[in-house]
Amino acid sequence: MSMQASEFKQLFLPLSRQIYWMAWRLTGNAEEAEDLTQEVYAQLWTKRESLSGISNPIAYCSVLVRNLYLNQTRKQRLETTDMIGVHAVGDIYSLEDALVEKQACEQVMRLIGQLPEQQRKIVTMHDVEGWSNEEIHQHTGLAPTHIRVLLSRARKTIRQLFKN
Repeated sequence: MSMQASEFKQLFLPLSRQIYWMAWRLTGNAEEAEDLTQEVYAQLWTKRESLSGISNPIAYCSVLVRNLYLNQTRKQRLETTDMIGVHAVGDIYSLEDALVEKQACEQVMRLIGQLPEQQRKIVTMHDVEGWSNEEIHQHTGLAPTHIRVLLSRARKTIRQLFKN
């Protein structure tokens, strides 16, 4: 069943702020984040025929943002390599750094999965999906102080597990 334009607007347009901030965290640049956000919406619109079965739109969008960013980064790196013709020593180190960073990110995601349910839910909403404490409060009904405590405990546990 295909998604109608009204359903698309109702489901995905309210996520634009969160999508933009995910893109901004990846790019570190407002203009590139806007471009990436537009690209996300273009991809979503193109795939709207298969989006009606999505149970968690923000998670789907966060994966889409990350994948589009990585694809653009790879494409830019390939274009730069084609223009230069050889890899500079700095590029080799940046590739190694990117691999180490990716592995660390995957390990942190596994560690998040090991947290108690409530901590896992809160840290995922706040740190992975980019929700504000107020949005988490509205969604879960938890007191803002309790949210901060859960985030603090979760982050402390992740740091300890990551060091080991």
